[in-house]
Amino acid sequence: MEYLIQKVKLIDPRSKFHQKTVDVLIQDQRIIDIKKEIPTSSKIKALHSPNSCISPGWIDLGTSIGEPGNEHRETLESISKSSIKGGYTAICCFPNTQPALHSKSEIEFIINRSKQLPIHIYPIGAISKDCKGNDMAEILQMSRSGAIAFSDGIKSLQNSGLLMRALEYVKMSDHGLIVNIPFDSNLAPAGQINEGKTSTYLGLRGIPILSETVALHRDLEILKYTNSRYLAHKISSSESTQLIKKYKQKHTALYSSVSIFNLIYQDDHMSSFDTNLKLFPPLRSNEDRKALIKSILDDTIDIICSDHLALEPEKKNIEFQNASFGAINIESAYSLFQTHLAEELGLEQWIKKVAIRPREVFNLEKSILEIGAPADITWFNPTQEWNYDLTHSPSKNTSLLQSKLKGKVLGIFTKSQFYSNDKSN
Repeated sequence: MEYLIQKVKLIDPRSKFHQKTVDVLIQDQRIIDIKKEIPTSSKIKALHSPNSCISPGWIDLGTSIGEPGNEHRETLESISKSSIKGGYTAICCFPNTQPALHSKSEIEFIINRSKQLPIHIYPIGAISKDCKGNDMAEILQMSRSGAIAFSDGIKSLQNSGLLMRALEYVKMSDHGLIVNIPFDSNLAPAGQINEGKTSTYLGLRGIPILSETVALHRDLEILKYTNSRYLAHKISSSESTQLIKKYKQKHTALYSSVSIFNLIYQDDHMSSFDTNLKLFPPLRSNEDRKALIKSILDDTIDIICSDHLALEPEKKNIEFQNASFGAINIESAYSLFQTHLAEELGLEQWIKKVAIRPREVFNLEKSILEIGAPADITWFNPTQEWNYDLTHSPSKNTSLLQSKLKGKVLGIFTKSQFYSNDKSN
């Protein structure tokens, strides 16, 4: 079927149609025409929403999936539905499953299973067996099977020797990239929230910024020694942005990401003891939040991630000290940005950090809004308000349910299909 998106603003800084209001005609898996006005016919499905925009399809880095092993939290089918609602045509999933994605058989399972699903699911293979940080996993075999990078996911590497060997190994891979959350667990035993005035006031054990910066400095020195490729995932402090900026001046294969939560919230939001805001890394100070925003603008930070982590009620609906870290967010990440950050950062920064830069960092096929290009597209309305009253995830660990948000995803085009979030389309 042919689809015609009418009177839509095109957002893609690499396209000659950037910031222009045009009609876009899609047939099968390609954009076949872009003009100010394209006539329709009975064979064409016309789509229109006032004030809407399209961009290259969004990609989420480090999405946590439940399947295999924790399907009660999230299945590949449910994360696909949530991704469509959130505007993501692809996710790069972490290996923290049961079993972990630590050999070619698990990587092949994800790739073969995702062929039947509406979105692209790119597996990130584990660095260590079972993500336990001890013995190295089958990195080269996983790379040949389709792993796009390597990480122990939500578990930070504590073993410096293992990190160094992994950085050496991935240089032999076509997708040679190590992704790690910099964190020295010995400097924050049993930490709950950011160490500071709020943690003291609430009587909660703190997680000092030092635990991040010490680990980050170690990672960057090992990166310099190995001359490999590395992404510091979800940095959260002003000190970390300064370190990344300094090392980027001499090392072009250094990248970084940030959680959307750390761009919006700060540690004094924890005064209500909301376990759904118990996140890792923790929410830091307002000064840290501002430094992260500045680092988005100067490209010290390359990628914004949704920080989606589904957890069952038994992990969240308990005393704060015993609750697990994490929240679901892939359905609401863009709307959080549009509601809270649009004025500070602007829509083009969102597109750059979730659609363009991730493909460059992970050496994925480019998606550009030009005639003849593959139709991998997110269609959204920045001004439309909506109520977040239902999630596709089996898990409900979010503070945003029943909230009114600004910025609604209307649908996505991917894998030769249009998936609408509006039942009327």
